[in-house]
Amino acid sequence: MAIERVRSGIPGLDELIQGGFPKGSCILISGSPGTGKSIMAVHFLHEGAMNDEVGIYVSFDEPRESILLSGEELGFNLRRLEYENKLIILEYFTIESNLYLDERSRIEKEMRGLEEKKKLLEREGRSTNKIENRIDVLKDRIEEVERAIRESRYKISQHEREEIFFDRLNEIIPLIKAERLVVDSLSAYMIYGVSKDALHMFIHRLRDLGTTTILISEAPEDIESLEKTAEYLVDGIVELRHMDKADSMNLRIKKIRWTKQKRGFIPYEITPRGIVIGGT
Repeated sequence: MAIERVRSGIPGLDELIQGGFPKGSCILISGSPGTGKSIMAVHFLHEGAMNDEVGIYVSFDEPRESILLSGEELGFNLRRLEYENKLIILEYFTIESNLYLDERSRIEKEMRGLEEKKKLLEREGRSTNKIENRIDVLKDRIEEVERAIRESRYKISQHEREEIFFDRLNEIIPLIKAERLVVDSLSAYMIYGVSKDALHMFIHRLRDLGTTTILISEAPEDIESLEKTAEYLVDGIVELRHMDKADSMNLRIKKIRWTKQKRGFIPYEITPRGIVIGGT
Protein backbone atom coordinates (compact mmCIF):
# COMPACT_ATOMS: atom_id res chain seq x y z
CA MET A 1 0.00 0.00 0.00
CA ALA A 2 1.34 3.45 -0.94
CA ILE A 3 2.41 5.70 1.92
CA GLU A 4 0.49 8.99 2.09
CA ARG A 5 2.93 11.89 1.99
CA VAL A 6 2.89 15.35 3.61
CA ARG A 7 4.84 17.97 1.69
CA SER A 8 7.47 19.77 3.73
CA GLY A 9 7.27 23.08 1.89
CA ILE A 10 11.08 23.24 1.93
CA PRO A 11 12.32 23.84 -1.63
CA GLY A 12 14.33 20.84 -2.76
CA LEU A 13 13.64 18.53 0.20
CA ASP A 14 10.55 16.64 -0.92
CA GLU A 15 12.30 15.47 -4.09
CA LEU A 16 14.84 13.71 -1.85
CA ILE A 17 12.24 11.79 0.21
CA GLN A 18 9.67 10.48 -2.27
CA GLY A 19 7.50 13.57 -2.15
CA GLY A 20 7.35 14.39 1.55
CA PHE A 21 7.23 13.09 5.10
CA PRO A 22 5.04 10.06 5.79
CA LYS A 23 1.67 11.27 7.06
CA GLY A 24 1.42 10.94 10.84
CA SER A 25 5.17 10.54 11.32
CA CYS A 26 7.39 12.25 13.89
CA ILE A 27 10.49 13.84 12.32
CA LEU A 28 13.49 15.11 14.29
CA ILE A 29 15.30 18.11 12.82
CA SER A 30 18.65 18.38 14.55
CA GLY A 31 21.45 20.91 14.24
CA SER A 32 23.62 23.54 15.89
CA PRO A 33 22.47 27.16 16.33
CA GLY A 34 21.95 29.09 13.13
CA THR A 35 21.48 26.12 10.83
CA GLY A 36 17.84 26.93 10.06
CA LYS A 37 15.89 24.39 12.11
CA SER A 38 13.10 26.79 13.06
CA ILE A 39 13.01 28.13 9.51
CA MET A 40 12.34 24.61 8.25
CA ALA A 41 9.53 24.33 10.79
CA VAL A 42 7.95 27.57 9.54
CA HIS A 43 8.17 26.30 5.94
CA PHE A 44 6.40 23.13 7.06
CA LEU A 45 3.52 24.94 8.80
CA HIS A 46 3.15 27.51 6.03
CA GLU A 47 2.93 24.76 3.41
CA GLY A 48 0.17 23.12 5.41
CA ALA A 49 -1.76 26.36 5.84
CA MET A 50 -1.63 27.00 2.10
CA ASN A 51 -3.30 23.61 1.63
CA ASP A 52 -5.92 24.07 4.38
CA GLU A 53 -4.00 21.87 6.82
CA VAL A 54 -4.12 23.59 10.21
CA GLY A 55 -0.84 23.67 12.13
CA ILE A 56 0.26 24.22 15.73
CA TYR A 57 3.63 25.69 16.73
CA VAL A 58 4.63 24.93 20.34
CA SER A 59 7.56 26.99 21.60
CA PHE A 60 9.48 26.16 24.76
CA ASP A 61 11.71 29.22 24.80
CA GLU A 62 10.96 31.56 21.88
CA PRO A 63 8.29 34.23 22.57
CA ARG A 64 5.27 34.16 20.29
CA GLU A 65 6.01 37.63 18.90
CA SER A 66 9.54 36.58 17.96
CA ILE A 67 8.18 33.63 15.96
CA LEU A 68 5.77 35.92 14.12
CA LEU A 69 8.53 38.39 13.28
CA SER A 70 10.85 35.62 12.09
CA GLY A 71 8.13 34.44 9.73
CA GLU A 72 7.62 37.95 8.38
CA GLU A 73 11.34 38.27 7.61
CA LEU A 74 10.98 35.24 5.32
CA GLY A 75 7.84 36.55 3.67
CA PHE A 76 5.48 34.27 5.64
CA ASN A 77 2.53 36.21 7.06
CA LEU A 78 1.93 34.06 10.12
CA ARG A 79 -0.34 36.69 11.67
CA ARG A 80 -2.73 36.36 8.75
CA LEU A 81 -2.65 32.58 9.08
CA GLU A 82 -3.53 32.91 12.77
CA TYR A 83 -6.38 35.27 11.89
CA GLU A 84 -7.65 32.75 9.31
CA ASN A 85 -7.48 29.97 11.96
CA LYS A 86 -4.88 28.03 9.97
CA LEU A 87 -2.15 28.34 12.60
CA ILE A 88 -1.94 28.44 16.39
CA ILE A 89 1.22 29.43 18.28
CA LEU A 90 1.42 28.13 21.86
CA GLU A 91 4.08 29.01 24.42
CA TYR A 92 4.69 25.92 26.56
CA PHE A 93 5.24 27.85 29.80
CA THR A 94 2.02 29.88 29.51
CA ILE A 95 -0.27 26.98 28.64
CA GLU A 96 -0.97 26.31 32.32
CA SER A 97 -1.70 30.01 32.90
CA ASN A 98 -4.95 30.17 30.93
CA LEU A 99 -7.07 31.11 33.94
CA TYR A 100 -4.76 34.03 34.67
CA LEU A 101 -4.70 35.06 31.02
CA ASP A 102 -8.50 34.96 30.84
CA GLU A 103 -8.77 37.10 33.96
CA ARG A 104 -6.32 39.67 32.57
CA SER A 105 -8.35 39.84 29.36
CA ARG A 106 -11.54 40.39 31.38
CA ILE A 107 -9.93 43.15 33.45
CA GLU A 108 -8.54 44.92 30.39
CA LYS A 109 -12.00 44.84 28.78
CA GLU A 110 -13.55 46.39 31.88
CA MET A 111 -10.85 49.08 31.95
CA ARG A 112 -11.52 50.03 28.32
CA GLY A 113 -15.20 50.42 29.15
CA LEU A 114 -14.40 52.58 32.18
CA GLU A 115 -12.06 54.79 30.14
CA GLU A 116 -14.85 55.42 27.63
CA LYS A 117 -17.29 56.23 30.43
CA LYS A 118 -14.73 58.56 32.02
CA LYS A 119 -14.34 60.51 28.76
CA LEU A 120 -18.12 60.85 28.52
CA LEU A 121 -18.40 62.18 32.09
CA GLU A 122 -15.53 64.61 31.47
CA ARG A 123 -17.33 66.00 28.42
CA GLU A 124 -20.43 66.49 30.58
CA GLY A 125 -18.39 68.19 33.32
CA ARG A 126 -19.23 65.50 35.90
CA SER A 127 -17.00 63.92 38.56
CA THR A 128 -14.90 60.93 37.53
CA ASN A 129 -13.43 60.13 40.98
CA LYS A 130 -15.26 56.80 41.42
CA ILE A 131 -14.25 55.60 37.96
CA GLU A 132 -10.62 56.64 38.49
CA ASN A 133 -10.54 54.77 41.80
CA ARG A 134 -11.93 51.66 40.11
CA ILE A 135 -9.35 51.92 37.31
CA ASP A 136 -6.55 52.15 39.90
CA VAL A 137 -7.88 49.00 41.60
CA LEU A 138 -7.96 47.16 38.26
CA LYS A 139 -4.40 48.28 37.42
CA ASP A 140 -3.19 46.82 40.73
CA ARG A 141 -5.04 43.59 39.97
CA ILE A 142 -3.41 43.35 36.52
CA GLU A 143 0.02 43.64 38.19
CA GLU A 144 -0.94 40.78 40.53
CA VAL A 145 -2.13 38.65 37.61
CA GLU A 146 1.02 39.30 35.58
CA ARG A 147 3.17 38.39 38.58
CA ALA A 148 1.21 35.16 38.98
CA ILE A 149 1.74 34.35 35.30
CA ARG A 150 5.50 34.87 35.64
CA GLU A 151 5.70 32.73 38.76
CA SER A 152 3.34 29.95 37.64
CA ARG A 153 6.03 28.07 35.72
CA TYR A 154 7.88 27.41 38.99
CA LYS A 155 4.89 26.34 41.07
CA ILE A 156 4.11 23.06 39.38
CA SER A 157 6.30 20.09 38.60
CA GLN A 158 7.50 19.20 35.13
CA HIS A 159 5.20 16.17 35.20
CA GLU A 160 2.15 18.30 36.12
CA ARG A 161 2.95 20.84 33.41
CA GLU A 162 3.39 18.10 30.84
CA GLU A 163 0.01 16.62 31.73
CA ILE A 164 -1.60 20.04 31.23
CA PHE A 165 0.30 20.42 27.97
CA PHE A 166 -0.97 17.15 26.50
CA ASP A 167 -4.48 17.71 27.84
CA ARG A 168 -4.51 21.02 25.98
CA LEU A 169 -3.19 19.51 22.74
CA ASN A 170 -5.65 16.62 22.91
CA GLU A 171 -8.42 19.20 23.30
CA ILE A 172 -7.24 21.59 20.58
CA ILE A 173 -6.19 19.18 17.82
CA PRO A 174 -9.61 17.62 17.15
CA LEU A 175 -11.34 20.96 17.75
CA ILE A 176 -9.45 22.76 14.98
CA LYS A 177 -8.69 19.58 12.98
CA ALA A 178 -4.93 20.23 13.18
CA GLU A 179 -2.82 18.03 10.94
CA ARG A 180 0.66 19.48 11.51
CA LEU A 181 2.58 20.10 14.74
CA VAL A 182 5.97 21.65 15.51
CA VAL A 183 7.64 21.32 18.93
CA ASP A 184 10.52 23.77 19.40
CA SER A 185 12.55 22.43 20.99
CA LEU A 186 13.30 19.02 22.43
CA SER A 187 16.55 20.45 23.81
CA ALA A 188 14.72 23.07 25.89
CA TYR A 189 12.43 20.33 27.19
CA MET A 190 15.37 18.13 28.20
CA ILE A 191 17.14 20.91 30.10
CA TYR A 192 14.60 20.47 32.91
CA GLY A 193 16.14 17.22 34.10
CA VAL A 194 14.22 14.77 31.93
CA SER A 195 15.08 11.08 32.26
CA LYS A 196 15.30 8.65 29.34
CA ASP A 197 12.02 7.08 30.40
CA ALA A 198 10.30 10.47 30.53
CA LEU A 199 11.70 11.39 27.11
CA HIS A 200 10.53 8.04 25.71
CA MET A 201 7.01 8.71 27.01
CA PHE A 202 7.02 12.33 25.78
CA ILE A 203 7.81 11.32 22.19
CA HIS A 204 5.32 8.46 22.22
CA ARG A 205 2.61 10.83 23.43
CA LEU A 206 3.46 13.21 20.60
CA ARG A 207 3.12 10.35 18.12
CA ASP A 208 -0.26 9.41 19.61
CA LEU A 209 -1.64 12.86 18.77
CA GLY A 210 -2.05 11.73 15.15
CA THR A 211 -0.43 14.81 13.61
CA THR A 212 2.58 14.91 11.31
CA THR A 213 5.09 16.31 13.76
CA ILE A 214 8.43 18.09 13.51
CA LEU A 215 10.51 17.91 16.66
CA ILE A 216 13.41 20.37 16.75
CA SER A 217 16.59 19.44 18.63
CA GLU A 218 19.61 21.49 19.59
CA ALA A 219 20.98 19.35 22.39
CA PRO A 220 24.09 20.49 24.27
CA GLU A 221 26.84 17.93 24.78
CA ASP A 222 25.91 17.12 28.39
CA ILE A 223 22.54 15.69 27.28
CA GLU A 224 23.74 14.13 24.04
CA SER A 225 22.84 10.64 25.27
CA LEU A 226 19.20 11.71 25.62
CA GLU A 227 19.25 13.11 22.09
CA LYS A 228 20.50 9.74 20.85
CA THR A 229 17.58 8.12 22.66
CA ALA A 230 15.23 10.43 20.78
CA GLU A 231 16.75 9.38 17.45
CA TYR A 232 15.66 5.77 18.03
CA LEU A 233 12.11 6.81 18.86
CA VAL A 234 11.30 9.11 15.93
CA ASP A 235 10.39 8.10 12.39
CA GLY A 236 12.86 10.37 10.66
CA ILE A 237 15.96 12.48 11.27
CA VAL A 238 17.15 15.44 9.22
CA GLU A 239 20.55 16.64 10.43
CA LEU A 240 21.75 20.18 9.64
CA ARG A 241 25.44 21.07 9.82
CA HIS A 242 27.79 24.01 9.53
CA MET A 243 30.75 22.90 7.42
CA ASP A 244 34.38 24.01 7.78
CA LYS A 245 34.07 26.32 4.81
CA ALA A 246 32.77 29.74 5.81
CA ASP A 247 28.97 30.06 5.60
CA SER A 248 28.70 26.60 4.06
CA MET A 249 25.93 24.32 5.34
CA ASN A 250 24.95 20.75 4.49
CA LEU A 251 22.08 18.54 5.52
CA ARG A 252 21.92 14.77 5.84
CA ILE A 253 18.80 12.65 5.87
CA LYS A 254 19.86 10.08 8.48
CA LYS A 255 16.63 8.11 8.24
CA ILE A 256 12.99 8.36 7.26
CA ARG A 257 10.93 5.23 7.70
CA TRP A 258 9.03 3.81 4.74
CA THR A 259 10.98 6.12 2.43
CA LYS A 260 13.70 5.86 -0.18
CA GLN A 261 16.01 8.76 0.51
CA LYS A 262 19.12 10.35 -0.92
CA ARG A 263 22.20 9.52 1.11
CA GLY A 264 25.18 11.68 1.99
CA PHE A 265 25.52 15.39 2.69
CA ILE A 266 23.58 17.83 0.55
CA PRO A 267 24.34 21.58 0.41
CA TYR A 268 21.67 24.10 1.29
CA GLU A 269 21.37 27.84 1.86
CA ILE A 270 19.39 30.16 4.09
CA THR A 271 18.07 32.88 1.79
CA PRO A 272 15.62 35.79 2.16
CA ARG A 273 12.90 33.32 1.08
CA GLY A 274 13.97 30.67 3.58
CA ILE A 275 15.76 27.33 3.16
CA VAL A 276 16.81 26.36 -0.35
CA ILE A 277 18.34 22.91 -0.90
CA GLY A 278 20.78 22.03 -3.64
CA GLY A 279 20.32 25.22 -5.64
CA THR A 280 16.58 24.71 -6.15
